[in-house]
Amino acid sequence: MIEIVALYFLILFIIGIYAYKKTRKTPEDYFLAGRNFGTVILFFTLIATNFSAFTFLGFAGKAYTDGIGEYGVMALGTSFMAIMFYFIGRKIWRIGKEKGYITPGEFLGGEKKSRFLQLLTTTIMSLFTIPYLAIQSIGAGYILQMIFPELSMKVGAVIVMAIICIYVLFGGMRGAGWTDVFQGMIMISAMIMAFAFIAISLGGAETATYNVMNFDPSLLSRPGPNGYFSVGIWFSFLLLWIFCDPMFPQIFSRFYTARSEDSLKKAMILYPLLISFFFLFPVLIGVWANGTGIEIENADSVLLIMVKNYTPSFVYIFIIIGALSALMSTADSQLLALSTMLTCDIFGKKVNYSKIVTIILTIFSISFVIFGYNPKAGIMGTLVKTTFSGLVVMAPSVIATLYWKKTTKWGCIASIIGGEAIVFLYAFFPLPAFGLLPAIIALFISFILIFLFSILTYERG
Repeated sequence: MIEIVALYFLILFIIGIYAYKKTRKTPEDYFLAGRNFGTVILFFTLIATNFSAFTFLGFAGKAYTDGIGEYGVMALGTSFMAIMFYFIGRKIWRIGKEKGYITPGEFLGGEKKSRFLQLLTTTIMSLFTIPYLAIQSIGAGYILQMIFPELSMKVGAVIVMAIICIYVLFGGMRGAGWTDVFQGMIMISAMIMAFAFIAISLGGAETATYNVMNFDPSLLSRPGPNGYFSVGIWFSFLLLWIFCDPMFPQIFSRFYTARSEDSLKKAMILYPLLISFFFLFPVLIGVWANGTGIEIENADSVLLIMVKNYTPSFVYIFIIIGALSALMSTADSQLLALSTMLTCDIFGKKVNYSKIVTIILTIFSISFVIFGYNPKAGIMGTLVKTTFSGLVVMAPSVIATLYWKKTTKWGCIASIIGGEAIVFLYAFFPLPAFGLLPAIIALFISFILIFLFSILTYERG
């Protein structure tokens, strides 16, 4: 096991070093791989970047506690998200190539001729992405702890973050894209193998599902045993994925990297085709765990426990590598996107500065792992309350800037600050959410604010 994990890490280092040799020391080449990703690399880098800790851990964990409703929430919303990728991404690609934009802040600030808006965008995206970055290393820490029981989660998380930091420093966007292809193939193969072997060990999918029915039939319907998946929550998550995911800095930056609009379009077509069946596997494994009689203390570890108990050892090893691939492919993209934004938007397009920023961000992420993570909230709960809620507020400004000529910088600023104020209030006060996620309330208010303030300030610009 140790040798295989070490080999996996070594391959990542080799890809990073090779990418370093192929990367010119220009900002556009280091940060965006020369805007030259074709369909295959673009597809895999979007997949690998978006499949993260909650794909291998949080999905199955939520399905274990709240039932099959998790599939509809994740698969439907994430598949529709591809439409928004194209709706936003193709115009971001076109404008970015024309005007040389590298970051989301450059786009909003440049289009509205506002340095303050540029810095505000970068600040908000950075603050709410750091917890997501830390969650990846936390998930990796849990995985390493299962391999090496004497290793604490926090120590494992620190080790993984250090490894990610090193190969990101070498490879830039080209290294991230190439490792994403390698890691994407591993994680897709691993999840398929996990599902197949677990189903066979449980007597087939029909038998496994029948056992769950005997245990608690509410796990196989909405709203689930705890009543979590209400209509309002379903609707909330559908909107959350559609509007939030394109605002992830690591996803937004991928729009700039496409070789052509056709490459982006083909990647968007392939994306939901994979999502629609891939996300079913971890959800079913989580639900099936209820019918096995296995006692699971930490719901986020249910998939790995099921794999350990119901698959051959070689499959378990492969699943471990697949889970690490999902975590690390997201984390390296987030780390690079954050360092790109902070460097380009604050210090200018200086590649050497970005490497210093990368190290500082790694330290911040490690600090969150040590001091900021609440295990009781779980991976999904932590992300919904922090990253997803904070980033979805950015969507109205981006969409309006792309599609509404009357949008003003004041409208964008009011929308972002007002929306984040709502996120803050819901985080610390028991305000009514009317059956929705608080993030959706913040999204609606952000849309209202950008409309009102843009109308009021349109003549002034």
